[in-house]
Amino acid sequence: MKGPVQKDDGPLPPFRSWRPGKLIKPGYSHRRAIVLGLLGLLVLAVLIGSVIILTLRRGRQTRPAATTEVPDTSAAGTRTVCYTVQPGEVMTRLLSRTSIEDSVATEVISALRDAGFNFRRMKPGDSLQLEYRGGRLTRLLYRKAAERVYRVDLTGDEPRVSMLLLGIRRVSMVLTGSIASSLYESVLNLGESPALISEFADILGWEIDFFCETQENDSFTFLFEQKFLDSSPVGYGDIHFARYWGQVGDFSAFRFIDPDGHTDYYNDSAQSMRKTFLKSPLHFSRITSYFGRRRHPIRRIRCQHNGVDYAAPRGTPVSCVADGHVVFAGQRGAFGKLVEVRHPNGIATLYGHLGRFGRGVKSGASVVQNQTIGYVGSTGMSTGPHLHYEIRRLGSAINPRRLDPPRAEPVKAEYLDLFRERRDSLAAVVATNRT
Repeated sequence: MKGPVQKDDGPLPPFRSWRPGKLIKPGYSHRRAIVLGLLGLLVLAVLIGSVIILTLRRGRQTRPAATTEVPDTSAAGTRTVCYTVQPGEVMTRLLSRTSIEDSVATEVISALRDAGFNFRRMKPGDSLQLEYRGGRLTRLLYRKAAERVYRVDLTGDEPRVSMLLLGIRRVSMVLTGSIASSLYESVLNLGESPALISEFADILGWEIDFFCETQENDSFTFLFEQKFLDSSPVGYGDIHFARYWGQVGDFSAFRFIDPDGHTDYYNDSAQSMRKTFLKSPLHFSRITSYFGRRRHPIRRIRCQHNGVDYAAPRGTPVSCVADGHVVFAGQRGAFGKLVEVRHPNGIATLYGHLGRFGRGVKSGASVVQNQTIGYVGSTGMSTGPHLHYEIRRLGSAINPRRLDPPRAEPVKAEYLDLFRERRDSLAAVVATNRT
């Protein structure tokens, strides 16, 4: 028996009818989407490239062609181009960086040589200025120093060289400070440059080893000349007075020129600050190994160390501590590249682990105090860049830090009164201008 039929008053769920269509291969729609995407990216790249090219072309029309070119508005059709000497650059290479023709460059170099230009004294920071008028090179200016400029005129049949000495104003200044970490950093923090620090250290270098004898809160004062071109500082003149005092002692130096024209630095008692030997062959480094028995860093045994090791960056100049003659310059076992210098009274000094030798340093050559005889390296048995410095007396090694050499000649007796006047006047200037 059939029951009554139930009616569903609600709406039917939605559905879509299906019709048979074309057979689509698996992956076809995916590949098509990838191709269309790549075509879109290609079109976008072309548009972006076009915009960049147009922008660069417009920039070239609105910006100067070279950053070294300085237009001169004082006269129509004139311009100036400046170049700076790079490290290790010689004149031929410097001129090759310019637009000067080879024949003109050769004539310029020949004219400078005939005028006494010292090409070996070219140094980084020197500048070359080219002046053009109406598209033609008319003049070169080479600035070797703030006050010295070589001018080469090219308007005649051949180059003409003249030297310009610009007016430099010298101003006496007093600088006073104290040691925070080192003399080098303390003077730099007061706004002065390494050139002034090196000069100060040279004056007192016979009395103080600035590697290891300076202490925190030590003090220094010096009276020096600051050179100005117009209102810009362009270097330093002479240091007239220098003083350093602290735990190491109290040392003062006064610059004095006697009536004979001899210039030197003397202490309060008119004794020369110079000694026959410098205290150290390096400026501003640190001692890593002293004279005496130690554990060898490579051989790992305790043995005698017959010198003093100074840690310093590779390439740091090494100064000869006294006048003498080179008896050896070459490779010697664990020393690596070594220079040995013989001095009077049976004393010899040795400088080991050098990276290279100084100019003209070879066996038989004469050397003078403060001459650069080599550069710090790490040759031979070495764990890193440093200098091994050794002193031998009659063949036996002695502690370099205990050597007490004699002083140079003091002020002549007939000039003592003049020296005392100079000494007292300098002391008065420092006392009234100390900052």
